[in-house]
Amino acid sequence: MPFESSLPLVVICLLGAVVGFLVWLHVQARWLLAIAILLAAAGVGCFSVDWLVETDREYLQALLPRLARAAEKQDLGTIMAALDPDLRPLRDEAEKLLKQVKPTEVAITSVDVVLQPAKKPPEAVANLIVRVTGNVIDKGTPGTVLAGVKVLLHKNNGQWLVKDAEGEQVRPGKNR
Repeated sequence: MPFESSLPLVVICLLGAVVGFLVWLHVQARWLLAIAILLAAAGVGCFSVDWLVETDREYLQALLPRLARAAEKQDLGTIMAALDPDLRPLRDEAEKLLKQVKPTEVAITSVDVVLQPAKKPPEAVANLIVRVTGNVIDKGTPGTVLAGVKVLLHKNNGQWLVKDAEGEQVRPGKNR
């Protein structure tokens, strides 16, 4: 579908099919039955396409929590696979940060993904609010911090890769 959710279109089609069928029950005109069947088929078709096709935004909104779970498990391989292999400083910084913080919990509380498909290669910016529990105060003292993270991504050979990430501590209830 050219949009994120087909639910409004599915509901309209199915409601139209129900109304068409109810009118057909009273009028008994075959064309009303045909319209009701076509509307029902269109609704089911839209739902099926929406369920089968994953948009870039949906993919990115699923990727970021997967990376958060990988950080909790300290799964460096999964995190490195999502980083652009050409950006060695970013990869080194991510590895260093993961080893230093040793997160025990990484919870994304807010996600806003903005796609820029007109750019070549396509790019996206994800603004996140993340709650991290681990050695965030210093190397030996566990604690929890709320951070605003801006993640820049680009699509390279059909795969979305992290190009850069910037984070800063935020206060609860305050907008960044």
